[in-house]
Amino acid sequence: MIVGVILLLESTGIPIVNSTLLLLTGALASLGHLDIFALAFVSMSGSIAGACLAYMIGWHGGTRLLYHVAAKLRIDTRKIQALEKWFYRAGGRMIFLSRIVPYIRPFSCFPAGISHMPFRRFFVAAASGSVIWCIGMLTIGWNLGHRWRLAWNLIQTYTVPALLVIALLLAGYCLVKLAIKRRLDASLQAAPDGVIDAESQNDHDLLEV
Repeated sequence: MIVGVILLLESTGIPIVNSTLLLLTGALASLGHLDIFALAFVSMSGSIAGACLAYMIGWHGGTRLLYHVAAKLRIDTRKIQALEKWFYRAGGRMIFLSRIVPYIRPFSCFPAGISHMPFRRFFVAAASGSVIWCIGMLTIGWNLGHRWRLAWNLIQTYTVPALLVIALLLAGYCLVKLAIKRRLDASLQAAPDGVIDAESQNDHDLLEV
């Protein structure tokens, strides 16, 4: 029960490092101190319930808070709206991936509620990621037993550098995509009225997706 409550709280934005808890309890289960099946059920239930709670918080109060902060920071609301539309379309993949990444997990479900992503799509993505995360961490702890701290040390050592590399790759991708889009926009505007290269138009439409 305690494991489920901690995972629920972690999924609603409270910065609790649950990887330590799952690795430890998985190790204890391998030593016969806990029931691995009950542990898996409780951990998955708590993680999914917390994700849904974060989604509801984002849905009911997140949008107003987001625009309030944007106004304070003088961020153009059109950029916020564009980000919401993008997340509405592609957020399912982001939710799934974020639920299996340490440190990002606690904050990943609020944007889904803020962008009013359909709950069914959100639930499938969040539940899938939560199940993989919980089962994965418990399995590693189970297999390592007394040596579960080895996995914990690896997570602490390599997670942040890996996230930085991913962020740099994503930033590079976005910059390249923006440069290509601007070049295509310029070529379309420079074309005579009514004469637009079909291939250029198709490339432009693909970049809009």
